[in-house]
Amino acid sequence: MNLDDELRAALQRRDPSPDFTNRVLARVAAESARSASRTGSQKWTRWVAAMAASLLLAAGTLEVRHYRGERAKAQVLLALRITATKLNKAQKKVQMISHRSNS
Repeated sequence: MNLDDELRAALQRRDPSPDFTNRVLARVAAESARSASRTGSQKWTRWVAAMAASLLLAAGTLEVRHYRGERAKAQVLLALRITATKLNKAQKKVQMISHRSNS
């Protein structure tokens, strides 16, 4: 029951002190002055972040192109190996046929 009483007391409505409005206005003015001085550094930070994002995007694009190029190279080499195998088989058949006809 003591907790209930403490909560009621803590949540009870109280009027603010007479200088409350002046303190709030002074704090708002001080915060405005601080945020005005931070605006320049925030612009610089945003610029740096944009540049970093651009560099990462460019690097990612180059990496994707490199990967695709390597994949295409592997596919071409495979196609050449398959073609060479087929040509060797065809050449052997032609040689067998020409050898039979010569005999």
